Amino acid sequence: MVKGKSAAIWMVAVGGLLLLGGCTGTGSEKADLSSQVQQLKTALDATKNERDLLSQDAKRLKLELDKTDSALAGATQTNTKLQGQVQDLTKSRDELSAKVEELSAARTDLQKRVDELTTSRDQLQTMVEGLVDTRGTLEKQVAVLTKARDAAHADAVTAKAKIDQLNDKLKSQTQQMVELQDQMASVRAVLQQLQQKLE
Repeated sequence: MVKGKSAAIWMVAVGGLLLLGGCTGTGSEKADLSSQVQQLKTALDATKNERDLLSQDAKRLKLELDKTDSALAGATQTNTKLQGQVQDLTKSRDELSAKVEELSAARTDLQKRVDELTTSRDQLQTMVEGLVDTRGTLEKQVAVLTKARDAAHADAVTAKAKIDQLNDKLKSQTQQMVELQDQMASVRAVLQQLQQKLE
């Protein structure tokens, strides 16, 4: 706009000089001056049109600048919100990281516990296998003892039967001895009577 205004002032000044010169010149010079004035008017009109276009461009640029400022303000507000969200996300990330560390520590403790339980299970399995072997040995020993007990019971039954037989035989022999003793007593008594008679 400043450039167009300066050009207009320059053309008015030139036109004034030409008019002053035309007042003192000949007819042909006046015709030339009139032609030049007409060209200057045409140039001036073109300059005005250019100025108007520049003014419209300036208004359009101002509107675009206002829109840009509005968009920038919106972008600034959005950026502020985004920064707040970033801070919230950072806080959430830190909290999540702390939780992950806690879970990692808990997992480590759990794995340690699982290892301990696995070791205990292996030891218990070894003990169970040992008890199974011991039970097998004991079952064999019990079978042998049961067989021996049954054999001893059978021997005891046989021995009892023999003892009963011997007791019966002893009773019979005792009875015979008692009877013989009685007979001997009778014989002694008879002998004693005979001896007395002989005397």
